[in-house]
Amino acid sequence: MRRRNLFALTAVLLVLLVLSVVTQVWILPSEVRSVVAVFPEVNPIAIAIACWQVAAVIGFKLVHLARDHGLDASNYGWIQAMIGCILAFIVLVLAAFITLNIMGYTPPGVMLGLIGGGILAMIAAGSLALFLGTRPLARQYWKS
Repeated sequence: MRRRNLFALTAVLLVLLVLSVVTQVWILPSEVRSVVAVFPEVNPIAIAIACWQVAAVIGFKLVHLARDHGLDASNYGWIQAMIGCILAFIVLVLAAFITLNIMGYTPPGVMLGLIGGGILAMIAAGSLALFLGTRPLARQYWKS
């Protein structure tokens, strides 16, 4: 991977991580307090944001590993951890979607956000799983 691409990827990951931290530390607590007063089931939203933050930190680690000596089979555990975080996010989004439908609270902004976030997470998890499945090193690594 070229240095310029690695720098751009690192910058994007850093911006996403900072935005999610700002959201979780300043914006989310005030919004969650007001919504939890009416709908106590939505409290786990903070966990969903934490899943994305963990995935971003793992992404930083992988970018630095790729920059230093490339990705090999020994780094695939990090990718699996990232897939696990994204799958946890998908489960939380699905639970929130079902709960909000049962409760009858389905404003378009919330539902479109849940659907969009879930679709993006499924694309990310699928892409990472496809990456792992198509690499010959991955198959050799897991056989030993």
